[in-house]
Amino acid sequence: MISATQGSRMKQAVCLLALLAATFPCRSLSKNSSAGPDLHRFSSDQLKACYKDKSVCGTDNVYEISDELQRRLPKLSTATLVACFDEWKICGVGNDLETGWAVSSEVARRGNPDKLLVRYWTESHEGIRDGIIHVAYRYNTPEVAAFMKKVLAAGKGDEDTLYWPADYLAKRCDSDALRWLSSRHGRPEGCLLWAPTVARFGKCLYRPAIPYLVENSLDDACLNIVGAAVDDLHAMYPHSPKSFDGIGNMRKYFCDRAKQEDLKVDCDAK
Repeated sequence: MISATQGSRMKQAVCLLALLAATFPCRSLSKNSSAGPDLHRFSSDQLKACYKDKSVCGTDNVYEISDELQRRLPKLSTATLVACFDEWKICGVGNDLETGWAVSSEVARRGNPDKLLVRYWTESHEGIRDGIIHVAYRYNTPEVAAFMKKVLAAGKGDEDTLYWPADYLAKRCDSDALRWLSSRHGRPEGCLLWAPTVARFGKCLYRPAIPYLVENSLDDACLNIVGAAVDDLHAMYPHSPKSFDGIGNMRKYFCDRAKQEDLKVDCDAK
């Protein structure tokens, strides 16, 4: 039997396997740093060269090298950091989930992003445009919200690029953003990012997302996403049963309810 409480527990599970896969290798290797060379004494250029040739700094532990270079980001100019969005080798650190979006985080820490928001519209390098979006994502201001809305409307970039302005706006229950997110085929992001996004449909009571939840999320391999979808559907249908005899029966119930309000949903979709 699957209940709303179990759905919430699924959501709180934090996709343990995905989390371990994303973080455990980095931290476990870093724990061995005491046995390796003192990377503090090497220049940044030497450390970047060491990615390919361990003889330069005495280790082929890319996580240790990345951690050391990441600690040096505050010493770099903003112009250099922005250039890193397009070419990670400049800093030696990628702006990605594994580093916690280290480069955009450092740029955002420095304050007002207005000049970068203006630059976005004339910037020719896709990597820099993406980095500017990641910087903007960290600001909760009307100016950034307007920027994100304009970026999403322009539709310039792939699904991963547009996910960020859409998710930013979905936190504010923006209907255009919720429409974009709920019109995806499958999901454009991994478990750790997409599960909180799915939860926004229920928070905003965005009913057009019901077909997406039924067709895509209830059968997802990520338990966080399944849990978020279950919570969403119970929020949309507050008088629905609290427990079901399996996901299949739950899926059929909510699919039938969606059809009753003339929502286009494929009950046979897998």
